[in-house]
Amino acid sequence: IKCNSHADLIVHLNTIEKTNLKKHQQKFLNNEISFEQALEFQFKDFFITYSLAFNKKYNRKGGLFINPFKRIKVNSDEYFTQLLIYIHANPLKHKVCKHFQFYKWSSYKSIISDAPTLIMRKEVLNWFGNKDLFIKTHEDMSKYYFENSFSIE
Repeated sequence: IKCNSHADLIVHLNTIEKTNLKKHQQKFLNNEISFEQALEFQFKDFFITYSLAFNKKYNRKGGLFINPFKRIKVNSDEYFTQLLIYIHANPLKHKVCKHFQFYKWSSYKSIISDAPTLIMRKEVLNWFGNKDLFIKTHEDMSKYYFENSFSIE
């Protein structure tokens, strides 16, 4: 998830009628909480809303996420690239499949396909240079997870 900047959050919150702002949003605008705290509240709201909708749809109760959620600041281009590979190769790490490219729940297929998607495909592919480099980088860097998860005989 790519977060908006401090300034963008202020602009967005200022477009909302003051009486419709949540307490943490008002506190952020009044400089009573930090930008990081405001983001944490926004994610908390998202997780709660998603859980409520999911539970309603599937007629279930209870939490969906482990608390507290973990967040790691991405502070370099190299780390961001590594995280993208890690996310796509995660099924290898956990021995869910031997070919992450075909994993049903991955965004990888959506990124390399031409089918309509809400994913910022162009931005992701440009990050790697192009589609071919995206694929090659994933294949090269995912070998670590494959070699350390499966015994190849």
